[in-house]
Amino acid sequence: MLGGESRETVEPKPKVETPPATKSADDILASIFASVTPEATPLEQLEQALRHPKKLIYTAMSNRNFFWRMHISKFVLDEGHVPINPFMLFDYYLLHTVEKQIVREAFNNLLARCDEVWVFGQMSLGVKVQVGIAKRMRKPLRFYDIADLPERVVRISEQLAQEESRG
Repeated sequence: MLGGESRETVEPKPKVETPPATKSADDILASIFASVTPEATPLEQLEQALRHPKKLIYTAMSNRNFFWRMHISKFVLDEGHVPINPFMLFDYYLLHTVEKQIVREAFNNLLARCDEVWVFGQMSLGVKVQVGIAKRMRKPLRFYDIADLPERVVRISEQLAQEESRG
């Protein structure tokens, strides 16, 4: 292990029971907004209706880890958050049908709107730039070793992530 850093295995959280399926969109909306105060503003109604707001997590990973995108999204969902995974949204740079710079700007806009940034695997130049953006925006950062995917994801320190990216 590099630098004597410890690694912490992150176990998935227990599954949350999902409500039984309803028959129509109106039934679903009625169940979502059932406990909403009618005199509340639209924003307050939305906040009351969500009841279980979740953090948006930007998943930063290099192109070489593209094939792990679904496992990484699942990991974030299992942790109780909403993954914003650029490779799930834009595939691999929209299969090169759009200039890379336009897609990168879209990535950065998503990163800016997220609550936290989680870095998975070795950091490429692009991921290092995203980490720099997150730091300038004072977003919480987490780093994960994904060498043992699909079996497990291991949380590591930023220092260890930096060292592993140099290797």
